[in-house]
Amino acid sequence: MEESTRFLHQLEDVGQYFVSYQDNILIELAFDQTIGHYATEFSTLEQTADYIELHLHSHQTQALLLASKIHAFDASPFERITEMMSIQSFFATHRMTHPANAFSTALLISRLNPSDAHLHRTLSLYRLAKQQHRFIVSPLLGSFFFFQCYKRGEVEHLLARVEDAYDLLKKRFGRAQQTYIVALLFSLLPEDDFEAYVDQLRASRARYRKSHIPLAFHGLLALLGDPAEHASKLDQIVEQLRSDVHFKHRKDLLFLMAVRLYLANHPTLQQLFAQLAPTIDDIATETVPFLLFPIDITDTSHATDGGMVDGGFDGDAGSSSSDA
Repeated sequence: MEESTRFLHQLEDVGQYFVSYQDNILIELAFDQTIGHYATEFSTLEQTADYIELHLHSHQTQALLLASKIHAFDASPFERITEMMSIQSFFATHRMTHPANAFSTALLISRLNPSDAHLHRTLSLYRLAKQQHRFIVSPLLGSFFFFQCYKRGEVEHLLARVEDAYDLLKKRFGRAQQTYIVALLFSLLPEDDFEAYVDQLRASRARYRKSHIPLAFHGLLALLGDPAEHASKLDQIVEQLRSDVHFKHRKDLLFLMAVRLYLANHPTLQQLFAQLAPTIDDIATETVPFLLFPIDITDTSHATDGGMVDGGFDGDAGSSSSDA
């Protein structure tokens, strides 16, 4: 069964059980049930959410979203929660991100068995970047900083490469947080491939401009090559999702969810991320969705897109550049 069909079946089941939640939350829960490795009873999700709500001092919806992410891929959820909380505590102690925001980043990193050295390199890289860009706050940025820290060299050299990529990208896409996310992604790639990926990024954004997905997702689509090659498949998924009642009032999430379903288990993307961090012993296909789609548990109104809007500028008021 295709992922989009499975997703719609899961969405129907989720909607019948969690009747009091908004559509965007139901969509996110169904996404986890679709791409996850473990089928979980909804009553079990609620029990774990209660535990998280108590120990993380979060509200019910935030706790449920985290519980969903954990149960989707972890055979031992409470062991994962313990490891996640330990890493989040490190971030909060060093004020790396907003304490609540850090949980989704900590969830990803906990799956990669990080050493203390890698955590401290991540912190150093984050602090250097934060000095120049006040908008660096999202969990997705934290995830990419962690991947950057696995590359060889001093953190100053790593940041310089990211800044070079950002300087080139912001001329075309504006001085936004989303542009910096793409810079972090593209600077992981071989330098010889950079221009080709930028061209594919621009082509993806031009082709899907009316869909209003965050620039980071155009960056991910760009990694797959010519946008025209996967356009028909994305259009098919969109049409499948369009008729579902849960998207009636969340049309803003329609194309975004099609992209997420298309990317989640795409073999090219999985292979590429395995190559990007070959020194990580425990990297596996299940880490990819958490790297690409972490939730922002401080903003449940944007649960499905991680709260990743093109907001926040470095320096002056900023401008949105043309892709022409």
